[in-house]
Amino acid sequence: MYKILQRIDRIRASGYATLNLPSDSPHYHLDGKRLPVKEIGTPDYKCRVTVLAEGGAIDFCISEIL
Repeated sequence: MYKILQRIDRIRASGYATLNLPSDSPHYHLDGKRLPVKEIGTPDYKCRVTVLAEGGAIDFCISEIL
């Protein structure tokens, strides 16, 4: 849990998140890209992070973000 909280704090401080997506993800073409964060949900193991990409907002789980 400590590492997740550190990751969330780093995202909040910078305002950006780098995606780490599995190869079977429909958004795999965004893998490794640094994208601006619109919103972060409640800090938890499955915390939702909304990033701005492809002209809109896309939700990812905190486990899919470096």
